[in-house]
Amino acid sequence: MRGMGEATAGTRAAVGVEPAPAGGSGPAGRATAGADPVLAIEDLKVTFFTDEGEVPAVRGVTLSVGAGEVVALVGESGSGKSVTARAVTGLVPPPGRVVGGRIRLAGRELTGLTPAQWRTIRGREVGLVFQDPMTSLDPLFTVGDQLVEAITAHRRMSRAQALSRATELLALAGLPRPADRLRQYPHELSGGMRQRVLIAMALATPP
Repeated sequence: MRGMGEATAGTRAAVGVEPAPAGGSGPAGRATAGADPVLAIEDLKVTFFTDEGEVPAVRGVTLSVGAGEVVALVGESGSGKSVTARAVTGLVPPPGRVVGGRIRLAGRELTGLTPAQWRTIRGREVGLVFQDPMTSLDPLFTVGDQLVEAITAHRRMSRAQALSRATELLALAGLPRPADRLRQYPHELSGGMRQRVLIAMALATPP
């Protein structure tokens, strides 16, 4: 698999986590002493099992994110940034899987969760904004349909209420004429607009 020498190639991604109710943060990636981090990753290892053999994608990543803290994970293309973000959200694509380490969100262990358990967490407590929106949005559905699905995945409301909320989210993400965008398909939007749609989806729930 191309771009997977020491880490798999992938799109850059931003991970958002729902802040803990209390606690502070210190220097980058390290919560203040005495305060439990919102997100803690310890010695994370992700491997891709290919026909050519095992390819280590992430080797021993350790970091923490405190409440209200922003941590930037910086590295060259193929260094494992996206795979780390996908591991935090349970989205490592086959044939890859987490083979070692721990991921804790607000003290809850995430490694080893079932797909059903991930669905109750992803989008509600932790979210992911992908860099390439064209591969993340479904070309067969309108922006409104996809936003409504994201909004109602964790909240019970009517379609009319969800569409109203979708309009608010698009405006919050900086899209002009948000009500008109709901009726458009991804290919009718520019790359920057599509990126803002993904941001709106991430804002649809707490993360």
